[in-house]
Amino acid sequence: MIQLVEPSRLSEPAQTPRCWICGAGGLRLVKPGNLPDALHPEALRITDAHYGQTADIFQCESCGFLECPNVPSVLELYEQMNDDSYEETRAARARQARALIDIVSRYKKAASLLDVGAGSGILVEEALASGFAARGVEPSGPLQATAVQRGLPVTHGVLPNSEVGGPFDVVTLIDVIEHVPDPVDLMRRIKSVMAPDGICLVVTPDVSSVAARAMGWKWWHFRAAHIGYFNKSTLALALETAGLRVNAITRPTWHLPSSYLAERAFSYLPRPFRPTLPSVLDRIVVPINLYDSLLAVCGHSPQAASAPSVIQDLSAPSR
Repeated sequence: MIQLVEPSRLSEPAQTPRCWICGAGGLRLVKPGNLPDALHPEALRITDAHYGQTADIFQCESCGFLECPNVPSVLELYEQMNDDSYEETRAARARQARALIDIVSRYKKAASLLDVGAGSGILVEEALASGFAARGVEPSGPLQATAVQRGLPVTHGVLPNSEVGGPFDVVTLIDVIEHVPDPVDLMRRIKSVMAPDGICLVVTPDVSSVAARAMGWKWWHFRAAHIGYFNKSTLALALETAGLRVNAITRPTWHLPSSYLAERAFSYLPRPFRPTLPSVLDRIVVPINLYDSLLAVCGHSPQAASAPSVIQDLSAPSR
């Protein structure tokens, strides 16, 4: 049975809310919530296009982090969430995963890898094809089942997990950290399964990007599933608070079908003005980088990776 989170639970004031990153108590409401009457698994889909629909967003007056402290745990909803549109774009997302594996390979080759929030195993599949001893862990039962049906080693659940031990040379966390109410704790759990010289690759939207500032509260990353909004400084603070050192930060390129991108662009128009898209667009994959996501490579210590602790272009092809 699909469980619903009633709106009354979403609007109740949090008990002494504190910043999830720096722990400060000065939180200021900057965006009142406008979620639908009830939150259901479909609202948390990876491909959800209800941009601008969020819970109450507060800003920490100390570090600037944006969070939604009034949202109750939605892990049960994630466990039931399915996303057919995500699978329909699997081939394009596989190209995206290969680009991420290319970045990982500059630090570690043919190593053990854990993908946290693995979805239906796209990155795990590409990592295995590149020689990594890869596996994943995923809270969505339907997505994890799809991975298993494809013969991929993706475990159902979250960290810690008795079936996912480690240590791993590489841990990837791709568009996951913005979904959790305690990102520092999540990074500590990831640190606990990393090898002493291991690295972690973290990708998340950048709320301070030009695109985010230009779109305001209509930015495509303001949606129900996202409850924490990072920029370069708050992401680095979260990682460092968890005991990880940032070695490099860059901006990743995504690969998506033209039809997928067009549908989301036209979602900003009133329904009567949204055109019917030709099916040929499904077959045209477009690399896109709007510079509104961050990719951080981090490790336990300065020796955890070969890259210096500076911003550098990791998205260029390897030489």
